[in-house]
Amino acid sequence: MGCRFIKLVRKIPSWRLVLKVKKSVRYCDNGIMAYEHWHREDNRYYHHREDGPAYIEYWKSVERIYEAWYINNKRHRIDGPARIYYNPDGTIYKNYYYISGERLSKEQWEDHPLVQEWLIKEAMKEALK
Repeated sequence: MGCRFIKLVRKIPSWRLVLKVKKSVRYCDNGIMAYEHWHREDNRYYHHREDGPAYIEYWKSVERIYEAWYINNKRHRIDGPARIYYNPDGTIYKNYYYISGERLSKEQWEDHPLVQEWLIKEAMKEALK
């Protein structure tokens, strides 16, 4: 079964981005989406997305089997694991934590200064509600 690559023209603007980001999608011959990814407009191999996973791969239906968060082409996420593998039923099979491309254990990730700063900001937001 072959898949074809379709480039979407939609640009995803963000005042924080220096990079112009574009979303691309690949479909299989049967019309089912194989994966979608967000990347630099001029380089589809340079993953970048600030508001969600930059790469999502799908199983024979719309079930996600893999997600990866990237900032500036490095795996990075401060609010959870940066790589997640799913079982066909949608439950998490494996996950891995990264900050600025460096793989960390869950404990190292929890103690990282960027994660601690994010947790404080989130707690302050909750307190102001």
